[in-house]
Amino acid sequence: MKIFPVGALLVACAMVAVHWPQGDRTFHYDDFHSIVHNPHIQTLDSIPLFFVDPARFSLDEKQAMYRPVVLTSYAINYALGGLDVRGFRALNIAIHIVNALLLLLLVSRLYPSPTVAWSASLFFAFHPLAVETVHYISSRSESLMALGALVALWAYVRWSEKRSGGLLYLCSVLAFAFSLLSKSVGCVVLVLMPLCDWLLGRPVLERMRMQVVHWVLFGLYLYLSQQIVGKALGSPVRSYGEQLWTQVKASIYYVWLGFMPVELNVEHQFFVSDAPSDAAVLLAGFCALSLGLVVLLRASRPAIFGLAWWTVALIPASAVPLIVLVNEHRLYLALVGGGLLWGGIVELLGKHRARVALITLPVYTMILALLTAGRTDVWRDELSLWSDAASKAPAMLKPHLRLGDALVERGQWKGAEEAYLHALGLRPNHPAAGNNLGRLYVRQGRFAEAEAQFHHVLSVSPDVLQARLNLASLQLRTGRWEKAEMAYKEALLRGDSVGEAQKKLGYIALQYRRDPQSAVRYYRQGVLHAPDAGTWTALGVALRALGEYRKAEAAYQSALALDGASADAWFNLANLYRDTGREERARSAYRRVGDSAVEPLASKALEQLHLLTPQ
Repeated sequence: MKIFPVGALLVACAMVAVHWPQGDRTFHYDDFHSIVHNPHIQTLDSIPLFFVDPARFSLDEKQAMYRPVVLTSYAINYALGGLDVRGFRALNIAIHIVNALLLLLLVSRLYPSPTVAWSASLFFAFHPLAVETVHYISSRSESLMALGALVALWAYVRWSEKRSGGLLYLCSVLAFAFSLLSKSVGCVVLVLMPLCDWLLGRPVLERMRMQVVHWVLFGLYLYLSQQIVGKALGSPVRSYGEQLWTQVKASIYYVWLGFMPVELNVEHQFFVSDAPSDAAVLLAGFCALSLGLVVLLRASRPAIFGLAWWTVALIPASAVPLIVLVNEHRLYLALVGGGLLWGGIVELLGKHRARVALITLPVYTMILALLTAGRTDVWRDELSLWSDAASKAPAMLKPHLRLGDALVERGQWKGAEEAYLHALGLRPNHPAAGNNLGRLYVRQGRFAEAEAQFHHVLSVSPDVLQARLNLASLQLRTGRWEKAEMAYKEALLRGDSVGEAQKKLGYIALQYRRDPQSAVRYYRQGVLHAPDAGTWTALGVALRALGEYRKAEAAYQSALALDGASADAWFNLANLYRDTGREERARSAYRRVGDSAVEPLASKALEQLHLLTPQ
């Protein structure tokens, strides 16, 4: 099929109009640990390390994932525009546009029907289920994986038409690697290639020998990723039996969302099924088998191919027990299959009822576009996203927890408390909900209630370190430094967040126990595990109290190397210069503090300038 550039350009422009509305946008939940607070993406020098160190995926090493292509895209975004979310969103939208046009190219090679190709591309381009992948930056792994998969398949089909053109074959192999390094779900290309051969009417088994390089590459990926990640998957979050029956139920739920994309949600109200006798599982299984038989017996080859694509694309996420039971961004690559199935239906209508088909395609596309525009507006910020989720899924804990966090950020404390209490009503001993409610009470000055929350969390889940640190911080704030000291030492014994606990113990040793020697020991451990300007400055204060002026000066300089504008470091360094007779340097440092307008240090610095001997 000849693809009209004007038509493709119009589709691209329409996609921009739908996905780039006016109004501010923000990052969302996992974006904060993997992008906003992730120091590893803040330099292009880290790119080679992304391919060998999965811990760089997040600020939190426990969230490690091997997705080096995704991290590379984050680093490029950061290099071009810092943490301006518009740059990240623009790239996500651009990838989605390219994928929609690639689908148009691929289907035009697979099946000689402009109707099928355009129907599939428009379905994929404007479907509301793609909104989560486009507007949740961390879901870029899905779109990049799909990009690599579509290029790999298109290049393979082009190459296999004449079995010539080594560059096309190399392009297919490299694009497959790109897909795998974006997300392991890219492995579905190995099944989709034979499906493409089947649709083209070629001998599938005979042609599989042409795919040997792809299989070898996948084996190499499995081996290297296992070596690089270097950790077991751990215990599954549910049994494989529960996973099977739950995903049987999810299969029809996904089909429903595909063709009736209403009531979409970042957290669907969906529950585990633990037996095949569950009525929902039986009904879903019957519907799935019936749908499959109808498509196989009555539908066209593109429709059968589309259903097979949809199924294959969902197998990896369905087979592995993940915490989230159903998720909209998992459907991103599957939407290609849904579009092909829809294209087959439109083509069938065109053969028998041309006028109906002529009306159905644009009307349905416009409906999808309008639904997408509405869904895009929901993703404008955390408050709108989780308000929508909580209203649609009142029995799910996460929406209420996240809604509480969003309301706290807006200073809407009453609403936040109600959200946290709702979450605790669903799961009374949930540690994050209890801990966050305690933090809210601290902000409101309700210290007794806050302490009760922290104690309750620790009584049920003693390993929740953040609750222990929050309890210690509250005790320190209310003058019970001995109890705070015990809590911080307990945190050290449990081995997590060592840097934070060491810093606080250093503060207690210096300010309350008047023991600078112990303070130095704690602060040195603190900067070893979590260096920052404030801790280096505190270490300098402790060293100076011991009379170790040179070491104290070195500590202040280390603080300024991390934060050259640190008024606290400059002020303490100025005091050191003053007391060691280096008045000119002291004046210069005091001026830096005075110019900073950081009170009360700025006023104190100006006072010291007046007290120094005139030049």
